[in-house]
Amino acid sequence: MLLLTAAFIQTGCKKEDDLVEYPINIDTSTGMYYVGKLESAGDVRYVKGYTINKVQYAFMACGGGGFSIANVSNGESPALTYRNTTGGFLNEVFADSVKGVHYAFLSNTFYGLSIFDVSVPSSPVQKVLISGAGVTSMCKKDSLLYAATDNGLNIYNTNYLPDSIIRVASYTPANTVKHIEISGNVCCLVEVTTGLEFVNITDPLHPVQYSTFGTPGACNDIKIAGNAAYVADGMTGVSVINISNPSQPYFVRSINTKSNVLNVDYSPNFLFSADGTYGPEVFNLFDPSKPDMIGYYEPSGTSYSVHYYKAKVLVANGTNGLLILRF
Repeated sequence: MLLLTAAFIQTGCKKEDDLVEYPINIDTSTGMYYVGKLESAGDVRYVKGYTINKVQYAFMACGGGGFSIANVSNGESPALTYRNTTGGFLNEVFADSVKGVHYAFLSNTFYGLSIFDVSVPSSPVQKVLISGAGVTSMCKKDSLLYAATDNGLNIYNTNYLPDSIIRVASYTPANTVKHIEISGNVCCLVEVTTGLEFVNITDPLHPVQYSTFGTPGACNDIKIAGNAAYVADGMTGVSVINISNPSQPYFVRSINTKSNVLNVDYSPNFLFSADGTYGPEVFNLFDPSKPDMIGYYEPSGTSYSVHYYKAKVLVANGTNGLLILRF
């Protein structure tokens, strides 16, 4: 049984007198179910699904083990398509197209930013490497790539691919950035110590700070859905922040999952979390301000990240590789 901590506060600061705890009953009959796994993927820390030529792939950042791609069209029998030790520590990866060509964008904490042409997923070709500053996270909006580096936030124009990308702007965040999330003209930076920083990118060449906001917990990751921001808030659980006015975000409530929430993902009506050694969880969002847990799965190993993709729940399951679930 879990406890839900609820508070309605406009200041962004929780007061002990505002906390109310009450039980939530979990119906395990609507839980998450095993579909398949791929242990050969490596030490998977981050996963994103992406479709190329109607084939479903999982793109995986494997920490010190580099970069892996798996065919997950058949979730019961995922197949390793490609694996490459990139060196350093690969923190995140995502795939997107630029002018009709499919690319994988890799965030390497030690060696910087690299971009691979993955149009043929079994034979990716590196096209760009920008070294000199470690990259913790990247996010793309339209033709612009936002990269969090040791030197701050750099913004690149990707229209020059495959030959290069051109830095067109930069921004100095309040603190070291762990993750970037963009929704509309709001760029959210998940930061060490600070928590969250909201940046106005209406004019992407001149980013301007909206506000900073400290969450109750560790603030590891965020997903934005309309006016709600769902935060992977470490041992605090999942925190809900109202960002209808990004200049004045305010705390709504935290769902205490009794575990260390490292990552979250959003799909309309549902929220997914990766809860470290406790595994992934799924919540319904029929009331967006009150996530309600409806299922979970407890695998071996550590669940570092989760992505809901094509009715599959892709889980970066550490040294146990890629885990595929349904709910």
